[in-house]
This record gives sequence, structure tokens and C-alpha cells, in this order.
Amino acid sequence: MNCGSCLHAQSLAAASRLKVHDFAVASLPRLPSSCTSLQCLDTKHARGIRACRGTVTCEASVYEFDDLDLDEPEIDNELESYQAQLGATFDGDLVPVTFGNDEEALQALQDSSAVADLSHWDRLHVSGKDRLTFLHGQSTYDCAKLRPGMTFDTVFVTAQGRCLELAKCLVQGGGVLMIVSPGTGATLAARLNKYILYGDEVSIADVTANTKMFSLAGPESASVLEGLGAPAPAPHQVSLMGFQNSPVIMAAGGGLSGPGYTLIADELAAGELWRSLTIKGAVPMGTAAWEAARVLDGRPMAGKELTEQHLPLEAGLYHAVSLNKGCYMGQETLAKVHKLNAVKQQLHGLLLDGDVAPGSPLLAESEKAGTVTSVTQLPDGTHIGLGYVRCRANGVQIPVEGLQLTAGGVKAQVVSRPFASWHFPEGQGVQEPPPQSAGDLKDRALAAKASKEADKAAASAAKEERLRVMQERLEAWQASQAK
Repeated sequence: MNCGSCLHAQSLAAASRLKVHDFAVASLPRLPSSCTSLQCLDTKHARGIRACRGTVTCEASVYEFDDLDLDEPEIDNELESYQAQLGATFDGDLVPVTFGNDEEALQALQDSSAVADLSHWDRLHVSGKDRLTFLHGQSTYDCAKLRPGMTFDTVFVTAQGRCLELAKCLVQGGGVLMIVSPGTGATLAARLNKYILYGDEVSIADVTANTKMFSLAGPESASVLEGLGAPAPAPHQVSLMGFQNSPVIMAAGGGLSGPGYTLIADELAAGELWRSLTIKGAVPMGTAAWEAARVLDGRPMAGKELTEQHLPLEAGLYHAVSLNKGCYMGQETLAKVHKLNAVKQQLHGLLLDGDVAPGSPLLAESEKAGTVTSVTQLPDGTHIGLGYVRCRANGVQIPVEGLQLTAGGVKAQVVSRPFASWHFPEGQGVQEPPPQSAGDLKDRALAAKASKEADKAAASAAKEERLRVMQERLEAWQASQAK
């Protein structure tokens, strides 16, 4: 590594910031070639560093970067500069809304690869030796079985099992990094902090401002990473690569159901990382196109599909829910709903004949059949949406795909979306509730009717008997008075 003071200071500052949330790797290229896993890099090889003549080496030490008094150098905002060169239009928070290529970007998700800047999504770091036990009791996934280097989805719910947020979690030796929807991190952290009991060794920190995050998605995403010299992580796994003298966290899954990866980098290296990804063929994607991709995929969003009016089972998040891991927040409600096969509504896609306001009721003729939650317009002018549709009638689950409904006077056809999962993963040992057929329902209805008529007849007979007895007593009293 060159010994220039600026480059040296940038490398030290980068490692210092990442150390705060447990992804400390001082100089990744200097590590043993076999040391590439998140678990290894998070433990003994990242415990201490030594700066010597411009070279940062990784070895055991009595101090860490957090103990050093290093001023961060002033740097240009390279990421936004590179994005502007590619035609980005930014919102007020400097989030790229579009690159003027929304149709190309959406097509790249199907044919090649696209990269979206999701740095505005919130990131919380949960640390302390009780972190997994704590998350195990506060969310729906079976966190007790997790090991460093794994990634998973979990749902935070209320005590009644209602949705608060869907989080993508990255596990490493000293903490768990949780990725949540934009603007939800502070609220979620405040809520979780209320459940940290005295004696619990758990700490929650918002680390959004310290890093940048990209979603690399599409069938050629792995090839793009390999072009940077980094093998793509396996499904449900997290790994690290060295880039610009900084570690880049790579997690399988880019936020949508298709092939993809989440990349988290120090802000000093983020600009060059973005530039390198696009040079290797990833099509830049703005948030407008990403929102269209989200709705096409059926990925629920906090504040839209994930609210306290909905259960994770209704949102199609079976893959993120465990019913046999023991007691946790909302578990009793979710187990009861599953056992009774009592899911009343399901989240599905909508093909719309025009624009519809979210919140509009879905109607089957004049009867309410659901609610629209998200609507977006594709580059070709087509309107699509997401919405909860009633899937239970007369006590029986009914198929809803293909239903023709209306919303706001606009035709709405119910369609499936790939993100949704309607069955628990194999290996959980959760029994599916027995299916109910129309014949079962008819028999039950006839039996209930017969039972009701029998009860009515018995009640009528009992009433007549009481009247008879009362009449006899009255006649007997009248006879005694006449003597």
C-alpha cells in the first residue's frame, strides 16, 4: 500500500468507523489468503492493528482503532458525483430517484444485473452476548440456531402478532446488522430498547450514517462480483471482500426474490465501488424503478403492507416465521391462526386498468373484498399494485388469484407475486391445517341446522311443559279457594 498520508489516513478512518459496528478489518489484502469468512475476520484477525510506515497490518494488540485519536480527512462526495455522471436525478436527501433509464433497469433485473443505491434504508446494529436470545424473543425467526456468517429475514410484531417491520439480518461474531425500511430504524430501536431487561447484555445502535448500501440484483449479479475478484456468497450467507483498502460486506439476497446481493461499504470506498459495479455491467437503478420492482415482486413494505392491521402470515412471510421455536412476541396469535386455518386475507399483486389511490377498497360487485396498499406505474404506462384480498368465505379458504375486482372505479385483477411464501419451510415440523372442502362445509352446515332445529323443538316442548304444570297448579289453587 502507498505511504501517502492522505491514503493512510483514509484507510485508518475507514477501519475505525467500521469497527464501531463490528465489521473491523484493518487491511483486508494483508490477511492470510484463507481468511475470508465473516466469522474469521470478525474475531482474532480484527482484534488489533498496528500502523507502521504507511502499512496497516492485522495482529493482536492491546488497543483498537476506537482508542486512536484520528481526524477524518475531508473528501469529495464521490458517490453522488459518479451517479450524477450517469444521469441521476436526486431527491432532497441526495437519493438517486432515476437515471432516466427505468425501463432498461427493470429489464436488467430479468436479463443481466442492476444496482440500486439503498443507502437511505436504515441499519441497526445489535451487539452484546445476549443479542441472539433477545432477537429470538422479539421477532418471528428462529434466531437461536444462527451462526456467524448467516443472513436471514425476520418480522418484528406486536404482542398480538401484528406486523411492525420485515428486517434482513446479517450475523457475525460480535453482533447482528439489521436492515430495515427507510425512516423506521429509530422507532424500531426505541421499541426494542423498552424490552431490554436489567441484566441483559444487549445494545442497539443506529449505524446508517456510517456506511453506504447497494442492492445488486439480476441473474448476472454473481458474475459482476466475480469481475471484481470476489466470489459471490452462497445462499443465506455473508462474506467479505477487500476493496480500496476497506472491507465490503456481501450478503446473499438483494431485497427482492430473485438472485442478488446486498453490499455494504465504508463511505470512503462507496463511490469507487459503485463505479466499478457499473463498469462491470450493472445497470444503475433509481428508487423509482426499484419501487416498481418491489411492487412487481410483491415485497411488503413497512407503513404500506406491513402495519398493525396485518399478520405476517397474511403478508406471505411464512419463510420468516417459526412456530416451534418456543415463546416469543406474538407467537400465540400466529400459532392459533395457523392451527385453525384462519388467515382471512392475503397480500397479492394487482393488475390495474388505471391509477388508484392506496387505501382504496377492493370491491367484488358492491361488497368489500380487500384494500389496495401500493400502486406504481411501469415505464410502459401500465399500473400495478399490491393489496390485501379476502381469502376466506363461509369459514373456508378460497383461491383468489384471477379474481376480477374493482378499486376506485378501476378494474383490478388479482395475480400472484414471487416474493410471497404461503407455507412454512421444510424441516420446521409444522403441520399444515387440514384442507376444508365445500362438501365438508355443506355437511357441517346441515348438521348445524339440524342441531339448531332440534334445540328449538326441545325448547318449545319444555316451554309447553312449564305452561301445563303452571296451569295445573292454578286450577288446583282455584279449586281449594272454592271450598
